[in-house]
Amino acid sequence: MSRDMDALAEDGHRTVAELDESIIDLVRRRTALCRELTALRRAAGAPAIELSRENAVLRRYREALGREGTSLAMLLIELERRPRSVQVPTARPAPLGERLVPAERH
Repeated sequence: MSRDMDALAEDGHRTVAELDESIIDLVRRRTALCRELTALRRAAGAPAIELSRENAVLRRYREALGREGTSLAMLLIELERRPRSVQVPTARPAPLGERLVPAERH
């Protein structure tokens, strides 16, 4: 490859690495929030798992990404169900109320 092509490829790889870091952070945040919601449901005496919500997530991912989207959604659901001891340690997320802000504030 030419130097220009090498530079373009390097920029592309750097961007992919940055996106990967963002995705990892989002997955960790999503997992932590889902666990908090599960704890709230349990404390209220409700079932820990809401199958209707999980099915909605599966449909949303399938509609957006095709069959592979369903696999991705299943992985996310599995992550939130794994025991905390299996999870990669993360920084303590902000309290639930601070994360639930109106969409127009984003």
